[in-house]
Amino acid sequence: MTASPGLQAEDRPDFERALHQALRTAEIREALGRSGSSGGTDIQRLRSQALVESEAIATAAAPEYAAYLRQRAAAAAAASTALGPSAAAVSAAPTASAVRAAPFTTAGGRGLLPALAVLTPALAGASAAAFLLLGGLLRLSGSQRETADALLTAGLTSATIAAVTLTAGMVCLVVTAVRHRSSPPDRQPRPHRRPHAHPHPHPHPHPHPHPHPHPPSGSQPPYVWRRDDAAVATARDAWLRALLHRGILPFLRERLKMSHTLSRTSQKSEKGST
Repeated sequence: MTASPGLQAEDRPDFERALHQALRTAEIREALGRSGSSGGTDIQRLRSQALVESEAIATAAAPEYAAYLRQRAAAAAAASTALGPSAAAVSAAPTASAVRAAPFTTAGGRGLLPALAVLTPALAGASAAAFLLLGGLLRLSGSQRETADALLTAGLTSATIAAVTLTAGMVCLVVTAVRHRSSPPDRQPRPHRRPHAHPHPHPHPHPHPHPHPHPPSGSQPPYVWRRDDAAVATARDAWLRALLHRGILPFLRERLKMSHTLSRTSQKSEKGST
């Protein structure tokens, strides 16, 4: 035999509302009036006693409360299932952005070669001009012939490098241009649009006065929750009715009876003492 579920913290406000409703019923008000204690102090005393014994009172409606908890758990599971594709799409977003960023990184690495192809001939040509100029001036002055020969050799080497790299850059440029000309970009043919002319109207128009309802995009969870919320609300109402009629009201009647008995006993004892 399974134990009855204890009253959960999120359901205590419902218990307090049911208790407030029970204390406002005509039966409890009349019982308080017959006992001569219809003031707010006695109502607060009954409320405090019921709150202290809330777990024991709730056991009177344990089957309905267990059914309510099952419906609520099923609704939560259905909501998490409905939100699954959205969560998967959100988790896949960083991966997609990383994939989109990859071509830019590769393109950045490819852009380094054209920059070197442009800078290398320019730097080599400038170095060649400087070395040849200095070497020629030193040879004309007739001093430091070894330094002049070294500068001239370095100038010729730089000029050779500039010529080779410039030739290679021009060849690459020509090859790239030829490739682009030989492979034109794909162009999809645009569909030919006909003018909206209807010389012969359709004999059977379809106005669709009552279209089939479709849930809007991204609104699937509310549509799932509408059905589940109705079941949860029904189970909650059944639990609250059982709690009120089988738990709270019998508890209040018993406490009022005990209070009335104690009051009569105390009155008899006072009369006997006098």
